[in-house]
Amino acid sequence: MNRSKAEHATVVVERIYASPPQLVFAAWSDRDALATWSAPGDGWELAWRAFDFTVGHTDICTFGAIDAEPYINTTRYEEIKPNQRIVYASTISYLGDLIFAGVVTVEFSAVGDATRIVMTENGVYLDGSDSALGHEDGWAAMLDSLGDYLKRRLRHAA
Repeated sequence: MNRSKAEHATVVVERIYASPPQLVFAAWSDRDALATWSAPGDGWELAWRAFDFTVGHTDICTFGAIDAEPYINTTRYEEIKPNQRIVYASTISYLGDLIFAGVVTVEFSAVGDATRIVMTENGVYLDGSDSALGHEDGWAAMLDSLGDYLKRRLRHAA
């Protein structure tokens, strides 16, 4: 008999970007922007089955290695306060099995002319198929990529 395992953890990743809160928030609320900076990297692909950045609506995104069965990420928006906070429930499934469920809070605050983000994920990582460490590494890479995206936006605006 297979024993199920549930790892409960909180992942917190913080960054400060040399961009105003409205520009940083816009990078989370626009499908094309989000797809640009949150893409998993070389050899991987990301696609949206549904995208509606509205409270009560659910996005569905697939991602994974090219030519492999994708992961399916669902995001249901619970609260959206422009330029301040996003709260959403999230699940990740792979090969029909739920491997992650949690709540993500992204907080935006002005720090002079910059923006501080605090991304907190309270999750349960199931049956060894997912882990808090994997999510922490993934979020760190994505938020670094968001920083690169914002730098490019500022250069093009200048």
